[in-house]
Amino acid sequence: MTIAPRLGALGNPTEYRYNEPDASVLETFDNPYPTSEWVVALLCNEFTTLCPVTGQPDYGRIRVDYVPGTLCVESKSLKLYLMRFRNEGTFHEACVNRVADDLCARLSPRYLRVYGDFNARGGIAIKPLAVRSAPDLSPAEEGRCLALLSQATAFERLPG
Repeated sequence: MTIAPRLGALGNPTEYRYNEPDASVLETFDNPYPTSEWVVALLCNEFTTLCPVTGQPDYGRIRVDYVPGTLCVESKSLKLYLMRFRNEGTFHEACVNRVADDLCARLSPRYLRVYGDFNARGGIAIKPLAVRSAPDLSPAEEGRCLALLSQATAFERLPG
């Protein structure tokens, strides 16, 4: 397993940016268990972005669950990536799909879902879910991935 050569943010001085989300900050490491099907669950409880119309801040949580392929995302780099949405004007639906697309492009996971749990504004809470899967995912493997994700989320459910 090769870790150190690809990780630049972990353990080094950090430049914090709050604009221009950029997937190039997402760092990866080799899947430590490539012959096993398993789940990575990541929860960002303090996600912020801006309403693209009013410029008002929106607050929420982003949950990322994925079944790794050959790579995993390093958590500090994910934090740095998600922080860049802070001053980005974007609709919740677009934001969640962008995170899913960027993670898929960097990781090529077997199965991935990104769930946004945004606080209510104007009396309506928006909770988009983006799902991506490997192009060669068979129906049987998809069933196993969904079962794994179900088990992982049973331990920590986001309040609805």
